[in-house]
Amino acid sequence: MSENKLLLAAGATVLWIIIGVVLFEVTSWMSAFELATSGPVFDLTSLVDAWVLAGAILGVVDVALLWDMTTGW
Repeated sequence: MSENKLLLAAGATVLWIIIGVVLFEVTSWMSAFELATSGPVFDLTSLVDAWVLAGAILGVVDVALLWDMTTGW
């Protein structure tokens, strides 16, 4: 069971990294072409904030899972 948790945590972390790379590439492309990154329908700044928050939550969950696996707590 612990291998499944570790695999799930690793997969979620890799997915978070891929989404971050794509998000920052899109942001840099929009900036290079001087396009607006925020508007009434699409707000890229809020997406970056949500990505950072998801990363913080994912980091806490990863540490908790590793702690559980090493100590059996």
